[in-house]
Amino acid sequence: MIKPLRKKHLQIWIAWAVLLPILIISAVLVRPAFPEDKLLQPAASAALPIVLKSLDKENYSISIRSNSDTSQLQLEWINKKTLTYPTATIYKASPNPSNREALKDFVPEKSELIGRIEARGIYHFVLPNNNATIEQLNNKSIHFIIYDFIHQQIIDTINF
Repeated sequence: MIKPLRKKHLQIWIAWAVLLPILIISAVLVRPAFPEDKLLQPAASAALPIVLKSLDKENYSISIRSNSDTSQLQLEWINKKTLTYPTATIYKASPNPSNREALKDFVPEKSELIGRIEARGIYHFVLPNNNATIEQLNNKSIHFIIYDFIHQQIIDTINF
């Protein structure tokens, strides 16, 4: 290297030695804050004390719970194993979907969405508490459909 080139090279390295720490510090100062964790589902709620109805299957248990004066109803879903359908949702079905014809014509938009279930764990969903729901529960005619909205197929039906 010739002398003018060595001098220019030294000046560039000195500039880098000054500018690089300044750039690193300014980048740290202007970086955005980490976003807060936001779940798509509401936070887990405590289970209501009274179990009105319960059903136990190999992969899951499901219960309908209430408080002492039945002013609140809750659906409790307990996954015993990891689901094979990651997009499973629970719908409260129309009055009598127990026959096969009604299941073929199942339309999620016309049913009441209860919630989404995912991995292993316990889920609590608030059920609408109206006289019709209480009457359906007493008459053993409340029906839930587990539906995979990606594959658009019914996974399971639950009749209480």
